[in-house]
Amino acid sequence: MKTLIVGRYSQQADAESARRELLRAGFPAREMSLFYVNPQGQHATHPVGGDEDESAGTHEARAGAVRGAAGGVGAGALVGVATLPVLGPGAPVLGAAVGAYTGALVGALKNMEEPEAPADSASPRGEPSADAAPRKAGMLLAVAVATPAEQEAAIEILGVWADELEAAEGTLENGDWIDFNPLAPGTAIARAEPRQSQP
Repeated sequence: MKTLIVGRYSQQADAESARRELLRAGFPAREMSLFYVNPQGQHATHPVGGDEDESAGTHEARAGAVRGAAGGVGAGALVGVATLPVLGPGAPVLGAAVGAYTGALVGALKNMEEPEAPADSASPRGEPSADAAPRKAGMLLAVAVATPAEQEAAIEILGVWADELEAAEGTLENGDWIDFNPLAPGTAIARAEPRQSQP
């Protein structure tokens, strides 16, 4: 495994420009990998598709459904009693059933909010944490670096066009990042603000 500096680009032309600049700076083509990363949920890492066994927030849905159904039964029964002259003796039961269903649905959906991504997605050792924000879709350009000077040069070149930069560990073989995991983003690299021109 090698240390990789990775740039994410919205436009393929920007990624190609960065790649050309890396080649001009002396980075070998076999030590680079340029490819597209699909949006979250479209990586097909499971046999039936998708990225994860379950969606975020589903653990709370059951409790919300139970609370919603309980409230819906009471409200539905009251509506059923009010419609008793029109719908007959089954109205309270029908109203309670519809109320329970509607309340369960609303309660479950209300509790299925996605958790907020933490501001700092890396652990103290620089590894992505379990709560790290997912990698965004776009063109990724990864380049292997062996020295601090190479790392600094790669960050400077990639950062000219990149939307985001990260450091990761990986194996590049003939221009392919063979152990790439779209669900495990690397450690974000903060870039310095552009220098102010001196008068």
